[in-house]
Amino acid sequence: MDGDVHGRIGELACDEVTGEVQCHLCGRSFRALGSHIRVHDLTADAYREAFGLFATKALTSQELSETRRDRQQRLYRRSPATRSNLGTGQKLARSGELNTLTRRDSPQRRTSQLRELKDGRATRSRTTQERLRTALADAGFPDSAAGLRTLYVDRQTSMENLAALLGVSRVTLRNALLAADIPLRAIGVNTDTGRRSRIASNIARAAALVGTTDLHQWLHERRSQGASLQQLATELNRSVPWVKDRLSERSDHEGRARSSRPAVPPG
Repeated sequence: MDGDVHGRIGELACDEVTGEVQCHLCGRSFRALGSHIRVHDLTADAYREAFGLFATKALTSQELSETRRDRQQRLYRRSPATRSNLGTGQKLARSGELNTLTRRDSPQRRTSQLRELKDGRATRSRTTQERLRTALADAGFPDSAAGLRTLYVDRQTSMENLAALLGVSRVTLRNALLAADIPLRAIGVNTDTGRRSRIASNIARAAALVGTTDLHQWLHERRSQGASLQQLATELNRSVPWVKDRLSERSDHEGRARSSRPAVPPG
């Protein structure tokens, strides 16, 4: 079987005019390959396996296959013995087991599955890339690479927040950054923007949990009512240190506000 292969592996090429099928080895066309392939020192089963065809794939033209099928159907209708002999196969066919046995580990099935998988991945990739480009354009960045650099590098947006902003997965975003030659931040390296974003997000969730729009004010009111740090942490579903940090944020803010006020001259 040296030399070029004619046609595609996993398919049996058929001449549109004559209906004959093409030999993968020599490129000639025949009504039936069964007898021809013997000149290539191959059996029908070996030929099917070599070129990724279904184990039950007929190596004949459509016309010849239909002629044989009609003859077999007439024989089936005339002969009770034939119907009896085919009974086992019919039971397997009705149960679906025959289809499973026929297609299991078929070279052609594997070829077809791999081709479908590859095509599906390519389609999903194109769709995802187009969605990313559209999201960046809607955000004011017609140049996708420049937009990613501005958001990820210049503005230090975290991977998680940027993926959410653009409506793509982190894997898609990571691949897009690499494709744009934008170096990724090392895992565990937090930016100030990222930290502030996560803190703000957690504050918003905690505020929603207790039904307030100003969590810092709510915390100080609850403290003035005698609530302990542990009680506040339980109500907010947060840790005690987190609650202490939020309380200190309010105190720091108020201290800065007081220090910025102009001094009142003594009366």
